[in-house]
Amino acid sequence: MVSSIEAVGIGEEAWNALAAGSPTNSIFQTYQWVSSWEKTFKSECEPWYVAVGDSSGFVGVAPLMLSRGVLGERILRFLGDGKADYCDFLLAGDQRKAVEAICRTLFSAQDRWDVVTLNSIPAESPTIGLLQDVCRRFGYHVMQRDLYPSPALIIKEHEAEAGNILNKAALRRRQNYFQRTGALTFKTLTGKDVLQCLDGFFEQHIGRWTGSATPSLFLDERNQAFYRELATTMAEKEWLALSIVEFNGQPLAMHYGFDYGGRFLWYKPAFDKAHAKHSPGLVLLRYLIGRAIANQRHEFDFTIGDEPFKARFSNKVRTTVQFQICRDPLNFALAWSRWQLGALRRKLVGG
Repeated sequence: MVSSIEAVGIGEEAWNALAAGSPTNSIFQTYQWVSSWEKTFKSECEPWYVAVGDSSGFVGVAPLMLSRGVLGERILRFLGDGKADYCDFLLAGDQRKAVEAICRTLFSAQDRWDVVTLNSIPAESPTIGLLQDVCRRFGYHVMQRDLYPSPALIIKEHEAEAGNILNKAALRRRQNYFQRTGALTFKTLTGKDVLQCLDGFFEQHIGRWTGSATPSLFLDERNQAFYRELATTMAEKEWLALSIVEFNGQPLAMHYGFDYGGRFLWYKPAFDKAHAKHSPGLVLLRYLIGRAIANQRHEFDFTIGDEPFKARFSNKVRTTVQFQICRDPLNFALAWSRWQLGALRRKLVGG
């Protein structure tokens, strides 16, 4: 168990090869994502990298972090929890043996944590069942619940359906308005070109959320630094895509997203609030879906969240899962109580 990605000793190329063959292969498992998060936020937690191997080399890595909960409890989470929409172990070869080896390492250090809270594991990942089996055999208390829906527009083998969604009147109408009243253009920047437009993106996002109940995350300089670091580390791979819709030469809407593994990921949109009544966000969405179709991507992944617009333009909904491991009955009881209180609070807020 080591405290930095460099100390794991795998290297960028081998890490990404391991990620590509893992149950969850998303941008959030790449060396670039994990190293960028660690560089920006490691002062706020204690990174734990659990790496296991056999005669063939590394067969499993669990990128984790140790931090304190609101009651002072010591919680192990996925590194990047809260910013990574999909989290999982990196696994190769015999996944059952790899998960057991990772868990053995965690269990041997149980005096250093109170609960392991693994958020945002895709429900279809075999990691969940493997964790259940290992924890049961070793006598640990576990809890599992669905966390967030993850809508997607599946394009491959559903091209006609995707085309119909692209041409929905709700999308065409908004785009037609701007095309009738001025000059509307769209472009996507990748590589090093992204960096030159990030200030404008941050400014637009801050303006979009000013005066709302949820101010922009970019009011925090650390988040700006993280997004810049991602743009820098991913420049060579061109996985990061900054898309811009311009109206009469000015940015109308922008999107910071990822083009990785045959999927386009919807991640962080923004738009000019002065044009809000004409839904510039939907104009942006139509361009992005059109780009994904034109580039023959397998899917347009809306990522986590149940915003109503996602349901209108998707044809599949996946789910992410929270999996908790408690080291003893007392911590299990405390975790269960927090879980129940959280469920009650969500029910009351939701009406």
